[in-house]
Amino acid sequence: MNETQFLELMNLLKNIEMKLNVLVKLLKTIMPKPKITPEEKKILKLCDKKNTIDNMMKKTGKTRTNVKFILSQLRSKGLIESTKIKDKLVYRRI
Repeated sequence: MNETQFLELMNLLKNIEMKLNVLVKLLKTIMPKPKITPEEKKILKLCDKKNTIDNMMKKTGKTRTNVKFILSQLRSKGLIESTKIKDKLVYRRI
C-alpha cells in the first residue's frame, strides 16, 4: 500500500467513524434511559476522568470486586468508558 492509498483509507475510516457517532447519538435519543441502582449511581458520580478504582473504593467503602462489578454493569448499560490519563486508568460518563 502506498502513501496515497493509506491516506485515502484513513480518510474513509474517519468518515465512517463520524457517521457511526451520529448514529449512536441518534439511537441514544430514542432509547429509554437504563435503570440504575443506588449503588451504581454512587459510582457513576465518580466517573469524572479523575477517579481510579482505588479512589472509588476509598470514597464508597466498597471492595475492589464490588467496584469493578458495578463499573462493568455501568459499561454494559452504555453509561461509562475507561481511559488512561497520566498512566492511570480512570472512568468517564458517556
